[in-house]
Amino acid sequence: MAPTSIPIRLYSDRAKKFVSPQGRPTTVRKLKEASNAGLNIFRDYCANSSIHGFKYFVGANRTRAEKIWWATMCILSIYGCGSLIQTVFDKWRRDPVVVTFAEKPTPIYDIPFPAVTICPITKVKSSVLNFTAVYKSVVDGSGNITEEEYDRFLAMIQVCDFSFNQFLPNQHFDDNLVHVLQDMALSFDDLFLRCIWRNKYTSCENLFAKTLTERGICYTFNGLSEDVILRKEEFHRDFDHLSEKKSSKNWSMEQGYKPNLGLDVYPRRVVSAGSSAGLIVLLKSDLQDMDYLCGGFQAQIHTPNQIPQISSQSIRVPMNQALTVRIDPFLITTSKNVKSYSAQKRRCYYPQERYLRFFRIYTKRNCELECLANFTLHMCGCVQYSMPRPPPYTSVRLECCEQAESILQEQGLGAVDNSSRMLLQSCYCLPACIFLEYKTEMSQAHFDWQRLTNTIHLFEREMNHSEMSSISIYYKEAQFISIKRNQLFGLNDFIANCGGILGLFMGVSLLSIVEILYYFTMKPLINHFMTKYRKNHKIAAVEPYVPGGTYSTTFNRFLRDVA
Repeated sequence: MAPTSIPIRLYSDRAKKFVSPQGRPTTVRKLKEASNAGLNIFRDYCANSSIHGFKYFVGANRTRAEKIWWATMCILSIYGCGSLIQTVFDKWRRDPVVVTFAEKPTPIYDIPFPAVTICPITKVKSSVLNFTAVYKSVVDGSGNITEEEYDRFLAMIQVCDFSFNQFLPNQHFDDNLVHVLQDMALSFDDLFLRCIWRNKYTSCENLFAKTLTERGICYTFNGLSEDVILRKEEFHRDFDHLSEKKSSKNWSMEQGYKPNLGLDVYPRRVVSAGSSAGLIVLLKSDLQDMDYLCGGFQAQIHTPNQIPQISSQSIRVPMNQALTVRIDPFLITTSKNVKSYSAQKRRCYYPQERYLRFFRIYTKRNCELECLANFTLHMCGCVQYSMPRPPPYTSVRLECCEQAESILQEQGLGAVDNSSRMLLQSCYCLPACIFLEYKTEMSQAHFDWQRLTNTIHLFEREMNHSEMSSISIYYKEAQFISIKRNQLFGLNDFIANCGGILGLFMGVSLLSIVEILYYFTMKPLINHFMTKYRKNHKIAAVEPYVPGGTYSTTFNRFLRDVA
């Protein structure tokens, strides 16, 4: 038996800590303790928070009505902040890019002189084909027409700027018509009389290269070569679209010209405005060859990296007229911080973002031309001879091709079937992010060239039985203001606006957010680990025995049992 001087601690006395007071389960007790701890943390945070209004939630000297009133005000402030921040976020998500004027003017020598494509509307010499006579014979059904004349007539219908489809609805052609057009085409000397470039007489053959367009054989000044614009591996090999061979390695639309190259670069450029620094072309037409159903000249002014499309945009050059075209460049660039946005948000494509099957260079017009070719092939099973196409497709139905172009132009009205709608939606031809075009101002006057040639005895032999026209193209000003896409609302602006709204309504700063994280994450964790540490390092002390002292109930019951 143990001595009575030493208090005896039974196992039940040591295990008493595992029994909850009033017989409650341990889980309920712990939940209540956690709830009280969370409430204490919230009270501690409200009493010390830097956010306006939260300190009025607690305090023994405040009535319940005061606490409810302040809680309502804080809830309304939070709601106002949320609504305004949602508006700011929608603006950031929907319209992150703005188009503004550039900070300083751009000199014209930083951009290339425009490419100029000139197409004779008179496609054939009268000695080869009298188009008007054959047309009347075909429509009236009278007269004898040879098979060769009829083939040439069908080829002319493809390129003449005059509609004949209502008379000849069932027209079918093959690629041979291109060779027919080339054989019938007027020679270079039959069209160009004299060229003046940068105030110097220059051979027109050194300036213009042959180009195949939807209007037949044309000639382009300052255009890029076929190797640069087209993916020739995807094209047919029946004929060439572009005959320009000059290298353009010193220029690109994105990077501009390489430095320190001067004027001896391609595509060509100028350093000043005015007609003396531009291009002047004298054109002639033989009166015997001029056909009034299909006669005159057309010209298109476009960027060098673009395939000319005379039917979509052209200038008529009348006979016996002097046409003056003043150029005002329109350049759009894009800042680097806009590149992080999607093409749908910035509303433009970078060259590496949009792949074209037939073109190496992405432009909006090149994309639209490829889209037209794909849709025409889908609808008609063929394409026009001038469109980009792979080798197998040869036959042409002119009426169907024109109908496909009309449907493509009206696609916004929704008048297409589901399969066509899916194909058209895949086009989505946005402008290039670095985009250049040329705005024009034109004027014309009567050109009394007969009196001029008779007075100075110039071009008398060349202009025998001919008519003359002139076209002069030059820059209007030596500098221009370009347009730039900039970031309207970046991440920094969004954070600054949100911070201003939160500061105005609730006095919230960045440290206020850190404060919330501290009170509800770091501080409870620190308190938990500190409490656990104290429990693990607590030393039990043996109480000295005092006769007549009061001990635990279990120990007193044990003494009674022993007695």
